[in-house]
Amino acid sequence: MVNIENGARYVIVNAKSGTVVDLSGADNRSIIGYGPNGGENQQWEMERVDGGWHIKNVKTGLYLSLEGQALDNTGVIGYSQPFLWHIWDDEKDSSTIRICVPGTQQNLDLSDFGSPAPGTPIKIWGRWDGENQTWRVERV
Repeated sequence: MVNIENGARYVIVNAKSGTVVDLSGADNRSIIGYGPNGGENQQWEMERVDGGWHIKNVKTGLYLSLEGQALDNTGVIGYSQPFLWHIWDDEKDSSTIRICVPGTQQNLDLSDFGSPAPGTPIKIWGRWDGENQTWRVERV
């Protein structure tokens, strides 16, 4: 079981690629997979709220959010307003988590089936067994 502490800072690592959730420095909006570099744009503060979690970027204060509706292939972005996420342990590997949109089967998903290429978009997709939808959290 993964223990996430309220208010703590984490790097969120894709279980398949080893790349991390990165707020792109190119536009300070796009959420991408990128190799770990220790930058604050790759660090996320986990805020426990009623009904789930807010995930806030340490460098900018922007929240992990959606670019539109909770549908397949919707982009994940940094946004000024908090967005509610559900986080739970993956059933196949309890050392990893799934980050999903409440009331849906939409999961945070590293595109191209978990491509390790720098700049790979992170989107949401319907849940399936792929490791590209599972994540490890490493406390900063």
